Amino acid sequence: MKIFNYEHNEDIISELKDYTKIYYEQLKEHSLINKITDQSGREDNFAENRYLYFDIETTGLSARNSTLYLIGALWIDKGIIHIRQWFNDNGYSEAELISSFNEFCADFTHLVHFNGATFDVPYIKEKSKKHSVTTNNIEKLIQLDIFKEIRSYKNLLGLDNVKQVTIEKYLGLQRKDTYSGGELINVYQRYVARPDNDKEHLLLLHNHDDLLGMPAVSNILRYKALFEHPELTVNNINYNNDEHNLTIDITLFEYCSLPKRYIHTGKNGVYINAIDNSATLIIPVIQDTLKHYFKDYKNYYYLPKEDMAIHKSVASYVDPENREKATKSNCYISKNDSYIICPDNEFSDIFQKDNKDKICYRTLESLINDSITNQNEYVKKLIEKRFIV
Repeated sequence: MKIFNYEHNEDIISELKDYTKIYYEQLKEHSLINKITDQSGREDNFAENRYLYFDIETTGLSARNSTLYLIGALWIDKGIIHIRQWFNDNGYSEAELISSFNEFCADFTHLVHFNGATFDVPYIKEKSKKHSVTTNNIEKLIQLDIFKEIRSYKNLLGLDNVKQVTIEKYLGLQRKDTYSGGELINVYQRYVARPDNDKEHLLLLHNHDDLLGMPAVSNILRYKALFEHPELTVNNINYNNDEHNLTIDITLFEYCSLPKRYIHTGKNGVYINAIDNSATLIIPVIQDTLKHYFKDYKNYYYLPKEDMAIHKSVASYVDPENREKATKSNCYISKNDSYIICPDNEFSDIFQKDNKDKICYRTLESLINDSITNQNEYVKKLIEKRFIV
């Protein structure tokens, strides 16, 4: 077994900084996730966290029929990026690699990886059983899988796939390595048969660049934070009467700020243009006659001639021949007004085209005259409930 160590200045991650810790700390701070505990029940204490990124290289997907030839780890300490690689240079050092890496993990609290929950960690565990090597320190670490967190956003971000290299390209990151893991299998097999520095360099470089890219790739989690846990402030609301749309300018909290511009028009016509901590939403405004349905329809009467419902407390003044017991479908009042889409059907004054319509609306005036707190909440729910996609 060979061990290689590298040090890099943090600037090598370009202008994107390690976001993994920021992401989880912010979610915890805003009470958006429950307490994270490891397998021993230890509570996640962000003040003491130490994050270790790791990635493995193998000659196949099955731990039974392939060789573990490299384990790489990255950690950041005082602005310096440290990388350590454990290399199976003779083809027979799997046990040494796992044992040494497991011992090294004792000083960390989190293990960050890309699809490691599905492949890397189970692979190491199976190999450890084969060689009767303990992985106790590895198993104590709190697992954070960037791939698992972001995979459902492939289509939303317009990605062909959710491979690490693809996300690096999306974020504008550059790597020196040009080989895939599959292409390097043959390189390693030829290296074991006849070692040389050139092949060794290729094998180490691929893993090195995977590790170096991982902290920057974690910036992709900002999109997940925006779509699932938006925190923002509405700065300005402007209605364009000629174009029949409402423009809302917002400022995003730091942990939601985006490293690359995101522009999209959702199926409901809501448009978003966001970059850094600024975003603009454009919402279509419709002029229509819509209905506001009363939920407690049993307390209402329907007046067929007026096509409206009134509460029983005032229905006593109406001739019984001109009223009937209201039902879910006719317990409403109609109003012609300017409307915008409403993401929350619990809003006190929503309107619909009919009571079976899943799309709800609120009057334009109700939002413009609302408090800043409620305006913020409206935009948050518009994003959370995917009206922008």
